[in-house]
Amino acid sequence: MRSLDIPKSYSKDDFQLTNESLKDTYKDFDLMPLCTERFLLSLRYLISCKLIGNDAMVDQTIMSSDYRKLEIDEELQCLKLEEISSTKIQHAVETLSIYIKHENWKSSLIILKEILHEIMPSNIYELFRLAKSVDDTANLIKDKKIIFYLGNTGSGKSATIHFLSDLKRIVTAPFAKSITRCITPVTVYFKDINAYRQDSIILCDSPGFGDTNDPEVDTANGIAIVRAIRVCESVKPVLLISYTSIGDRYEGLKDLTYTLARLIQNTKDQIKAFSYIFTKYPKNEKETIHALLETINNTLSDQERSDTNFMDILRDMFEKTKKNACVLDPIKNDPSTILDDLADSTNINHPENVFQFFITEKSKSIIDKQVTKYELSIKSATKRSKYSLVKYILDQLKFLNELLNQEPIEEIYINCTRYVSRYFFFEEYQKAILMLNRSLLDETILIDEEIKQYRTYFDHANLVEDLRKTHLGNEAIHSCAYIEHLNGKVDNLVKNLQEKNINGLLIKLSMDKIKILSEYFDDVNVKYKFICQFVSEKIERLVYSFEKSVLSNGFYNSISMMTKFYDANTILSNY
Repeated sequence: MRSLDIPKSYSKDDFQLTNESLKDTYKDFDLMPLCTERFLLSLRYLISCKLIGNDAMVDQTIMSSDYRKLEIDEELQCLKLEEISSTKIQHAVETLSIYIKHENWKSSLIILKEILHEIMPSNIYELFRLAKSVDDTANLIKDKKIIFYLGNTGSGKSATIHFLSDLKRIVTAPFAKSITRCITPVTVYFKDINAYRQDSIILCDSPGFGDTNDPEVDTANGIAIVRAIRVCESVKPVLLISYTSIGDRYEGLKDLTYTLARLIQNTKDQIKAFSYIFTKYPKNEKETIHALLETINNTLSDQERSDTNFMDILRDMFEKTKKNACVLDPIKNDPSTILDDLADSTNINHPENVFQFFITEKSKSIIDKQVTKYELSIKSATKRSKYSLVKYILDQLKFLNELLNQEPIEEIYINCTRYVSRYFFFEEYQKAILMLNRSLLDETILIDEEIKQYRTYFDHANLVEDLRKTHLGNEAIHSCAYIEHLNGKVDNLVKNLQEKNINGLLIKLSMDKIKILSEYFDDVNVKYKFICQFVSEKIERLVYSFEKSVLSNGFYNSISMMTKFYDANTILSNY
């Protein structure tokens, strides 16, 4: 039996436990319908609280340690009852239950992290939070001039901005790998750093590209390019390259250059605006930068050389480091000089025409995997008639589609809505009307269970009305279609019944059908009362005719009417 690959050791960074992260986890599952993801997130929250104490509790009703243990046990039992098809996840859940039984909370959290990664490849809720912060940032830098720092994770972007803005203290967060999880603007007034200019400039920190441990950050970075950077008046791109991120075979530098080439359209037209700062370089390596770039250029493959954007950036980097590469030395360098030079150099005007959405292939692959999981979950929940869960996942998928505006995501979203529409609306509707039509044939006895099933289909359509309004549109059959079809059938029954003799067996069959239907549908109840009144009046007319016949000595007619009245009374005694 294959099991999840659980790392032998985890550092505190891998848990990322803070009060804020726990509040986020609580929000993630609090409004979520019952499902595997909810049970897992709830378990992560409860077990995390066991690890770091009561101070981080969001729901203060579970402050008691014993009560919290009970909650953990209950969530675990719910998780075990879920339909989990993956054998290795089932095995992991069993292992988790053993850890919980022995109150090994650290190991429980480790294996929970791995299970969640299997079921939820991307933390989509974190992505949505980061996207919200992007909108806030966009409002701060709209129509402003900015210097935009780009680089791989660990290239020193945050430290460089702190240095250039002359901040004495760099803030770090406990249990966090990187404090920069979205574009962060810092306004610098030149007079505060003794620069000769009198105005101000905004320095924009950005998350590192290609951080495969946090694809949500990488994706949010791509969103930020579209939503925030493109609304600025002008952008000065500064590429930060650290000594440690270049890589033994220069893959780090190549990847960064490729990223920049895909981020900016027509790089050749914008190349003059690029600046490069090299960070974390040992003293004895500072003079080797230009030679290093020359070596990279000489070892490129034909395929790499065929990428013109990539070659334009590499060539520009090579030319701008010929005389003197800008190597940051926080001890010797003067921030005012560097900022003056950057502010005076060429900028990219009209960034909305230059920058484009981009995420790395690895992050895109993870997002695609998450979207595929959504598709499978929607189909599974649809078959199990889990309406609230179907709507919840479709809401997530729709928001993700609007956020990223990627054709493959839109295609899956459309396919999912069509599947739900076909299953919940078209297929169930077809089953319902075929069953009703068969049940209401003239000489067919209506079975109560069949009407219950028709009512169930109708209730399904009502329950998923929100789905129709939010996701499915006019293509989906409205719930009133069930009533319209039913009313049409009942109207035919009533019309035929009015034309029948009141002492015939067929009138009883029709009355039985309308009576049963009236118990499940208010609209039919009105029609049932009408037909009962009609039959009652018809009997009254028969009685009147009988009395009149007796008084006129029409005994043969009287006998016939008495027989008819007797038969009708016997047949219709229950109405």
